[in-house]
Order: sequence, then C-alpha cells, then structure tokens
Amino acid sequence: MKPSPLSPPAAALAPLPGMSWLGVAAMLADLAFETDIMGRFTAFGPGRALGQPAAQLMGGELAALITGGPADETTTSAAQLRQITATICAECVAWHGRVRLAKFDGTSGAYRLSLAPRLAGSAVSGLYGLLFDLDNPEFPLPGPETAPTADPALRHNALLDSQTGLWSGRTFADELSRRLDRLDVEEQPGTLLYLGFSRAQPLNRVATALRLAEELRDIVRPTDLLGRIDETTIGLWCDNMDHLTGGERAARFCTILPPLLPERTPLTVGVASRWAGSGEDTSSVLEHAAVALRLADMAVERTGPEGKAGAWRVWQRD
Repeated sequence: MKPSPLSPPAAALAPLPGMSWLGVAAMLADLAFETDIMGRFTAFGPGRALGQPAAQLMGGELAALITGGPADETTTSAAQLRQITATICAECVAWHGRVRLAKFDGTSGAYRLSLAPRLAGSAVSGLYGLLFDLDNPEFPLPGPETAPTADPALRHNALLDSQTGLWSGRTFADELSRRLDRLDVEEQPGTLLYLGFSRAQPLNRVATALRLAEELRDIVRPTDLLGRIDETTIGLWCDNMDHLTGGERAARFCTILPPLLPERTPLTVGVASRWAGSGEDTSSVLEHAAVALRLADMAVERTGPEGKAGAWRVWQRD
C-alpha cells in the first residue's frame, strides 16, 4: 500500500456553516473519523463505529483493527498502515485503498479507506478518515421514486463523491490545479482522460459508475488522480504522460473495460494533454477533455451498432 501525493484542499475540509465536517462526512460514508498523528482515534461522526459505540474505540489505533488473514499477513498489513499514517503526516499526502477491519461482533468487513492529513495551522495534527463498506454498499439505483433531492451544488462541493468515493468534481479540479505548477518546474507534461458512460441506461448509471471506479482504482498508478466529474463522467489525470501514451491508454480502456460493466456499457474517452510552460490553466484542460469526449461520443453516434465498443479522441489545437 503506497500513499498518493495528493495535497488535501483545506477549503474542502473546512466545515460548512453550522455543521462540523464529521457531520457532513457521515452523510457520505459509512464511517467518518479523525485520528492523531499516531493513527489513534480522536473523534467520530454520528452513529456507531464498526458496530459498536464510538466511545469504546476512542483512543484505540486504526491499524490495530486490521484483520482477515493469517497472523503474519495481518501483522504486516497493520505495519504497512502505520507506515502510511506516518507518511501522510510527514509529507502531507492523501491515500486510498482497501482494508479488512475487525467488527464488534467478532466478524470482519472489507472497506474502502480514504485518509487525508488534518491540519492545525501549518502543521499536520492527525488524519481525516472515511470508510465505505464494500460488503454491504447501500447505493440505490435512481428512479422517479428515488431521485436525489439534495442540492446539486452541495453534492458538487463535497470532498468526495457520495456514490463512488472518488474525489468530487470540485475537489478533483482543486487537486489538479496543485499539480500544474510542479509539472512546469519539472518540465513534464500531464494528461487528462474523461471516461464517459452516457450510453448506460439511466437506471444502470450508478452501478456503472461504481464498477468503473473500482476497476480504475485497481489498474491506475498510485500517483494518478481519479474523480467523479458528473453523473456519467469519471476523470483520470496522469502526471508525466503525453498525448501519445494517453491515446494508447484510452484505446485500451475502450477495449478492456466495457465487458466488465453492466450490460457491457460502451465507453467514450476524451484525452487532453497539457505541456509544461504552455500557460494553460485547470479550466482550459478540463474544457479540452470535455471537447474531446464530445467528439468521441459523436463518433460512436455515427457508427451506430458498430460503435458498441466505444471510441476515443485526443484534443488537438487547430
């Protein structure tokens, strides 16, 4: 397990007026919590923690809850999580991964764990944490009777997408902005891929987003940035990748991912590269990827049934 270098956006972690961040995060995840720099629990969101009153876990260590395999493997995994905690606090990075944790009733469960540094002034004072239950996800498929009523702007401004656990659209853009100056200094390119699944049936879009997010988490590099841009688009930013490699990856996605999605949903992929020193800001890169995605969708529209495998396009200057 290796942390990914994603600096946490301070504004996204700030509480909404009248609500603590833990209260807001508890609406998005199965468990929201904070720890000190040693990874020991210091606060929990509303509700029970892993099947027990939160007070019983207060002061306990997150890594001590790792379980699910032979004793030596459990010990190794716990040690890795402690190292990840130390790295997050030392280097101000974020991390996402799968863990198996012990529950109060003696069973264990698989979770998607997201960790980010908790700042006090200019110093890291601990961790923010979110757990998403992978064994019993409660993601109802949207329909007329279950259509979300929350303000779309509030969902966009959340730290994480509530359905997939990926960065929200705004947080994704914030994280991308933090990388551009560094890439300019290193004189390296970066490439943004928009993966669209607008051709999925409306009732299958949540399931498609969940499956696509899980597949991408398993195959992208630890340094890549993943976010839910909108209902039918997932964004993938890759440091040090040019348009040629981006096109190759897009072509591979269009081949290997549709068979893994509900009803073999075809993918469209828009690719936009940014070159060091180009002066292009985040909004320009996002728009270029959106244009390329629309071109890919138009290509599928023209091919009709033969376009079931999807299509990809690379944005280029006129």
